[in-house]
Amino acid sequence: MGTHLIISRKPEFIHRQCSHCSSQLEFQIPSTLTPPTQLSVKCYSCQNTNSYEIDQEATKILNGTNSNKTGGSKKNSRRQFGTAQEPLETELYEILGVSPTASSSEIKKQYHKLALQFHPDKNKSADAEQQFKKISDAYQILSNPDLRQRYNEFGGKNNVEPEGGFVNPEDFFRQQFGGERFVDIIGEISIGRDMKEVLQKADEMNEEGLTEEEKIRRETTNKTAHDEERDRIRQQRIDKLVNNLVHKLSMYVEGIDQNPSAASDFKSIIEYEADELKAESYGVELLHAIGFTYSLKAKQYLGSEQFFGVPRFGHILREKGHVFSETISTLRSAIDLQQSFKELQKAEQDGVNAQEKSKLEEATASKGLTALWKGSKLEVEGVLREVCDRVLSDPNVPKSVLKKRAEGLKIIGSVYENVKGDIVQ
Repeated sequence: MGTHLIISRKPEFIHRQCSHCSSQLEFQIPSTLTPPTQLSVKCYSCQNTNSYEIDQEATKILNGTNSNKTGGSKKNSRRQFGTAQEPLETELYEILGVSPTASSSEIKKQYHKLALQFHPDKNKSADAEQQFKKISDAYQILSNPDLRQRYNEFGGKNNVEPEGGFVNPEDFFRQQFGGERFVDIIGEISIGRDMKEVLQKADEMNEEGLTEEEKIRRETTNKTAHDEERDRIRQQRIDKLVNNLVHKLSMYVEGIDQNPSAASDFKSIIEYEADELKAESYGVELLHAIGFTYSLKAKQYLGSEQFFGVPRFGHILREKGHVFSETISTLRSAIDLQQSFKELQKAEQDGVNAQEKSKLEEATASKGLTALWKGSKLEVEGVLREVCDRVLSDPNVPKSVLKKRAEGLKIIGSVYENVKGDIVQ
C-alpha cells in the first residue's frame, strides 16, 4: 500500500490520538486517496509523526460527508453541536494559536505573548492593528468560561459576543495590575487606554477604507491634539488622586490632636487595608512601589521642616537615583523583549522543533509581562510623586496641617513597604 505524509489540522474529520503526546488530532483525508492505505500524520502539537491505517471510515467520508471545503476553522456539516474536546468551530483557537483543549492559563499566557507581538506601537506591519483586534476579540470569548462553552457548542454565529460588547483593554489591564481596589490609589494605568485607542482607531480607519499612507498621514496630523488629550486625562487622574489621598489622610490629621491613640488606630486601619490589597494581582508589588513613593515624599517634607524649609539633599538624591534606576531597568526590559521577539521570529524561519519553539514563546511571554509591569510601575510612581507634592504643598492649607499629612503619609508608606506576600503551601 502507498504511504502519504500530510500535516494534521486542528479538529476536523478523522479523529485520532497522537501516540507521542496524547493530543487529540483531526485531519482531512486527501480526495485522491483510495482506502485501505497507510497515512503518516504529523502532530500539530509535538511535531512527531504518527502512522494510521485508514479503511472503511475513510470510505464513508469520501462518499459524501467531506463536502465542506472551507477549512478547519469552519463548521463541520455533520455536526450541529460541538463539545469542549471537539468544538463546532476552531477559528478563535487558531487566532490565538492554542489547542481547543488549552487551559485558561495557557490561553491567557498566549494572549499576552500575541498582544505584545502585534501591538501597533511595537509592530509596524500593515496588518498589525487588525491582527491585534482579532487577538483581543478572540481572547474576550475564550477567557470567559460561559462564552467559551457557547462558542464550543454553537460556533461563532450564535451570539457569543460578551453582553454589552467585548471587554475593553482598560478593564483587562486594570485587573492585571491591581484590580478595582487600587484605582482609588493609583488611578487608571494608561497602557489599557492606549490599547483601547488603538482598537478604536483601527475600527474607524477600516470602516472609512483608508490606505496605509492615509492612515499614517492622519496619525501625524492628529498627534498634537492626541498629546494634549493625554495630558488632560493625566491631570484629571492626578486631581482625583489628590482628593482621595487628602480624604484618607484626614482620618489621621483630624484625630491626632484629640485622640492619643490616633496614630496607632490609623496604622491599624492601613494594615487592614493593605492585607486586603495584597491579594490583588500584583498587589504586593504595587504596595511596595506606592509605599516607597509615599515614604520618600513624607521624609522629604519632614526633613525640610528640620532644615529651614529646604528638603534635605540626601532625599532628593535618593529620589533622582531611584527614577534613573527604574527608567534604565524599564528600557532594558523593553530591549530584552524586542530581542526575544527577534529570536522567536528567527526560530520560526529556521523551523526549530516544537519543544524549542515552545520554550522561546514562554520566555517571550514572561519577558513581555515583566516589561508591561515595569512600564506600569514607572508610570504609577511618576503620577504618585506629583500627587504627593500637591498634597504636601497646598498653599491654602496651614503648615501645621501639611506636617500632619506628611506624618500620616509616612505611616501609610511604612505599612505598604513592609507588606509580605502570603506563603504558598
